[in-house]
Amino acid sequence: MRLDSGNPVTRFFSSLVAILALVSFGFIAWKTFDVWQSDPAVKGIQQILQQQK
Repeated sequence: MRLDSGNPVTRFFSSLVAILALVSFGFIAWKTFDVWQSDPAVKGIQQILQQQK
């Protein structure tokens, strides 16, 4: 993505879109991990692994 072309308003909005995309990706990844951690199957696997220690 080239930000050097266009006027400052275009550059600002393209930067804003890029930042919003990164933030939304991070939020989706965090929520996915949160849902995965609260899955009963995952909790059962974690308990089994802790018992084997």
